[in-house]
Amino acid sequence: MPQSHKCTSALNFVFFSLFFVLAILLTQPASAHFSEGTKVRTILVAEENGILVVYVRVPAPLVFSDLVGKAQVDQTPLESPFLRFEATGTGNRYRLNMSAIAQDTGSFETRLTEALVFSQAGLDLSAKIASFTVHMQRPQSGFNSLSAAKAAVAEPTPRLDPLFGQAMVDYVVHLNSQDPMGILSVHAGYDPLVPGPGVTIDNHLIDARISPPVSLTAPGQLETPVVIDGSPLSTFGHFVFQGALHILEGLDHVLLVIAMALGVGATRKLIYLVTAFTLGHSVTLIATFLGATPSWPWFIPAVEAAIAASVLYAAIAAMIQRSGSLLVFAGIGLLHGLGFSFVLGDILGRDAPDLVPALLAFNIGIELGQLAILAATLGIVFLMKHLAEPALRPVRLGALSGIAILSTWWIAERINGLVYSV
Repeated sequence: MPQSHKCTSALNFVFFSLFFVLAILLTQPASAHFSEGTKVRTILVAEENGILVVYVRVPAPLVFSDLVGKAQVDQTPLESPFLRFEATGTGNRYRLNMSAIAQDTGSFETRLTEALVFSQAGLDLSAKIASFTVHMQRPQSGFNSLSAAKAAVAEPTPRLDPLFGQAMVDYVVHLNSQDPMGILSVHAGYDPLVPGPGVTIDNHLIDARISPPVSLTAPGQLETPVVIDGSPLSTFGHFVFQGALHILEGLDHVLLVIAMALGVGATRKLIYLVTAFTLGHSVTLIATFLGATPSWPWFIPAVEAAIAASVLYAAIAAMIQRSGSLLVFAGIGLLHGLGFSFVLGDILGRDAPDLVPALLAFNIGIELGQLAILAATLGIVFLMKHLAEPALRPVRLGALSGIAILSTWWIAERINGLVYSV
């Protein structure tokens, strides 16, 4: 086949691939780093007088996930003596039936006991509820230390029936363990439910059997077992993985790094830009957890819109071959650090017992993920330069154009969200 035909075929293949990828991306929501629909379940493990004790704070729907999941599949109403159906002018909803819970406490405690399964050495541990309470909504008080968990569970149950989707349940379970300080695993005892649009579920697990306590996070509904072993090293590795995972899952961060790499290539300038970006996001990631950011309702949507604008800037700068100054990319790093902190705030909590090592590990993970993106981008450029050099320029411009189009769409979407938050 003549060389010109090979180049034409390569170009057609590349342009088709770019169109296909862009079409997929445009069908996906512009994921923000903070979601008001994030639901957090906290599990704190302690040893008290030779007894393995677990304190749990859980959104009420997860206590009934088997029933919710069945109702979703069968398209039928929820059926439980502990739930009360309520018709309103704006739609139908459920409430926890506090009267029914008070009249049949034993059955409700059984449901709590079976919601999570704890195991050691491959054997499930028998469990007994020591006490529980219900909150109308997620309490402002923390649940990240043994003293805080004890205080939360001791609070009185509400007189009113809380909304099912907003209610939280705190409870204490005693496990029959021969080795209270041994490795513990936990997984869901009920089938998972299907979260609604924009709703994510995270689990914050704290091992308070050692001093200082260590924590880790796990996404989803614990369909697969998670190990709690009290190891600071494994916890550090866990947050390194979380940092790498969240930059790779954050499409706006990925596209920014790709635009930076395509803008200056494998040059010394790229090292300078990446360093400036890294310093910037490290500063705000740490500062946010020290309480240096405001709590205005419009602040997070404004940051998300600015992050999208920074991606557009990087794409345009790369297209016109103006890489941008170090100060500009340090400022962009400040914005993206806020975005990372919103994610870490959801999965870790700003009053976590091992906040400093978790912050350090998460930041290291971000850097590793960033290096992986750079390596992949520069590797593709290197291969194309040696195998299909005529296609390199149009492919580069096509990729940057796609990034610019997508980021423009994000800006419009996020500004719309910002308007509603003001």
